[in-house]
Amino acid sequence: MMPTTEQMLAAVQLALREHVVPKIDDQWAQSALRSVDVILNHLQARTPVEGPMLHEDTAELVELLQSARTRLGHADADLDGFLAEAPALLGGYARVDALQALNHRGRERVDALLLLCRARRGEAAAEAVHADLRAYLLRHADRESGFFFPTYVGRPV
Repeated sequence: MMPTTEQMLAAVQLALREHVVPKIDDQWAQSALRSVDVILNHLQARTPVEGPMLHEDTAELVELLQSARTRLGHADADLDGFLAEAPALLGGYARVDALQALNHRGRERVDALLLLCRARRGEAAAEAVHADLRAYLLRHADRESGFFFPTYVGRPV
């Protein structure tokens, strides 16, 4: 049976810990290996959940950005392009790198809309869209937190 990506990462990590780290006396090299160990922990946490998380997050972005565009009456070619491309990608089996790129484009549109809302501060529609965008960013950070905690937060090395 073919090993999973997580199993292969764990095997690399174990080989480094058992066969490489004990033979390294140089402090800089030891530090580099500790960094590699942390990155391997991160990849083991990230690999199985990144695709589904990006799919869920991007699907939410589509709804959020469609609503924001309508409520603000905002015309933006980049936003229109994102909203035109996203459903086809989300409707099929998308590679993680394609989801990453699409999600990044959507979050760039969130940034642009936040700036627009700031410029239109005081307008009811802009205030409501701003609140929705802020709530999305909090949910996005929560979705990604599993990639980083406890992988990058722990005892100092």
